This record gives sequence, C-alpha cells and structure tokens, in this order.
Amino acid sequence: MKTMHAASVLLIGLFVAVSFGQTVIFDTPSDDRWHYPFNATPGNRGVASVFGAPALNGFNDRDGSVYVGWDTTLQIEPNQGPENYEIASVVVVVTNEAGAVWPIDVTVDEWFSFDLDGDDLINGDGVPRGEVGDVDGESDDDDPGRPVELFGLGFGPDFTETGWNETTVFVGSNGTGNFQRDPFPMTFDDATGEMLHIEDHVKGLHNDTLSVFEFTPEPWAIGVPIDYEPGSQAEPFEIRFEVDLDLADGRVREYFQRQLDTGRVLVSVTTLLEVFNFGDPGEFLQIVMKEGVDTGLRAPARLEITLGPAQLIGDMNCDGTVTVSDINPFVLALTDPDGYMAQFPDCNLLNGDVDGSGGVTVSDINGFVALLTGS
Repeated sequence: MKTMHAASVLLIGLFVAVSFGQTVIFDTPSDDRWHYPFNATPGNRGVASVFGAPALNGFNDRDGSVYVGWDTTLQIEPNQGPENYEIASVVVVVTNEAGAVWPIDVTVDEWFSFDLDGDDLINGDGVPRGEVGDVDGESDDDDPGRPVELFGLGFGPDFTETGWNETTVFVGSNGTGNFQRDPFPMTFDDATGEMLHIEDHVKGLHNDTLSVFEFTPEPWAIGVPIDYEPGSQAEPFEIRFEVDLDLADGRVREYFQRQLDTGRVLVSVTTLLEVFNFGDPGEFLQIVMKEGVDTGLRAPARLEITLGPAQLIGDMNCDGTVTVSDINPFVLALTDPDGYMAQFPDCNLLNGDVDGSGGVTVSDINGFVALLTGS
C-alpha cells in the first residue's frame, strides 16, 4: 500500500486514525455459510460448493451459494450514521480448493443464454433470441464458463439482517417448489432503488410487485481468479472481487455504508455455472470456509475496505473532474502538502500522485499536464 504524507484524518467516532487511502483488513468472517437446501451442517462446513441450477424448476437459479459476513466493530466503530463512513473501495477475496477445472469467465452472461425450455440445448433452434425464427427464446453465450459474481444480501420476510447468522434454518427452493430465499442475493432496481431478488432472475421470479421479471443483474463484482490454470491447479488459489461502489447511482456504496454503521458487512458469492450429479468436484467452485482453514494457502474469505475519499487522479480540488481549476491546488500539494491538506481537508493528497510513486513530486508534473490537455 502506498505511504502518505504525515497528514491524516480521523473519521468521526472511529477507533482508528485512518490515513486517506488506508485499507482496513478483516481476515476472518464472523459468519460464512454454504446456503444450499441440503446442507446438513450450516455454519460448520470446511468447504462450500458454489454452482447454479438456472431455469431448473424446484431449485433456485443460484443454487449453491456462499453468504459471508464480517464483524467490523473492533476496527471501525458502528452507529456513527451511514453518511459518516467514507469508503473509497471494497474488495472481497475468497480461496478456491486445488484441483479446479472450471473455465474462467469474467464477463456477464445474459439471462437468456441458458436452457430456458429444458430441452438440454442452449439455443437449440440456432436463432438468437428475438430474431426471426426464434422459437426457444435463447441465445448462445459467446465464451465458455459462467462468471462467479458478488452481490449484496437482502432479508425478509422470515429473517432480519440483525437476526440472521450462519446457522439459521435454510429458506428457499428445496426440490419441491420455486421459493424465494431468505436471506437472498440482491441488487437494486435502477429505476426505483428497490431491492431486487436475483436468486431466480432467469426464471423471472420474486420481483413481480415491481413488475420486474426475467432480467440480467449487473454484478457488484466479478471474481477474477489469481494464478489459476484450469486442469493443472495443484494449489488453492484466490478469487478477487473488486466492488463497483458507483453502481445503481451509488446505492452499492450506500449499502456498505449502512452495514459499517450496523457493524457487520454481508455479501453473497454466487454463480450460474451448471453442474451435473456425480461429476468431478473440480468442475464447480469449492470455496474454503473458516472451518476448513488449516495451514498454507487455504484461507477464509477476506474483506478489505479502503476508507477515505475515493481517488481520482488529477482532481486536486475534489469537484469530480480534472480541469484548469486543479492547477493551483496541484502546485500547493507539490510545494506545501500540509497547506494543501489544511485547505482541502476532504480531498486525497494522492490525487496528485500521477506517476504512482507514492507521493506528489516534480515527476508528476508532466503527467498532470497531460491529464489537463488530454494528451
């Protein structure tokens, strides 16, 4: 992590004095649960299988999921009001077991790229959805595999956010019918800001009161496998999720602000990667839970939250743009960092670190001019 000038900011009521851009790490979850109807030991699994059953009646589209929560109260004081938690970034990292063979996919797959009519073929008529001659409503997916995705968690009607923990009873589809989950992986409706269920978005269920049916939710983050070679993976490997806090007009950022205020951050890790009974376990994700940690590379889910103003390189007056009005603040940051922090206390000094050296120096001048001129 980059070092900063001595200037720092104390977020209101927080236990730690947080420098702009400082990352607070929570390396062990308070709750991690394999949310699956046939999990006989919720909250006590060493490894959780993550897979989908898209369009399969009786099972949720996002069938085997992982719900993870971190108690943040020991490092960030709760109950300060959501607006008082400035969050620059949120990163979640999980570990997948060795021996994986599932294909890497880091692109969003449309809801109609699944076997909607149950004929064991995707786009069996060979005609993309909506084009002349299309009879099955499907289109091919352009790349192999399915992405592993991160979303928030919604609650109700059976559980509340404060009342749920990793050992509570499973609520959701269990092979006997199409039921909504509780908790449920969720995102926000761009039009209304309301929470949307996504456990069955391929089937188009559970959002009828909002007149939302089949849709493709934009993931808050897509997992990027680190040093993973499908089919020749001899060691566990990390999957990294970098959350887009600006999604849904900033409601994703507000979600995490509210959770820091309550003292527990909760997310869902899901995929629509189809599986087959008695197949190779390496064909779907196998996520290490806190109960499965031993030594070496097998680590539980990790949360990294960077506090302080979001960084926009070149934006020295923090108006959200890089213009000539940033010239004088840049010069001030270069010549008098303490004076800059005093004049712009809500800004990130490292917005002037154009070359990524860890400080604002004369070597940043040419890069700053290039940002201004667009060259």
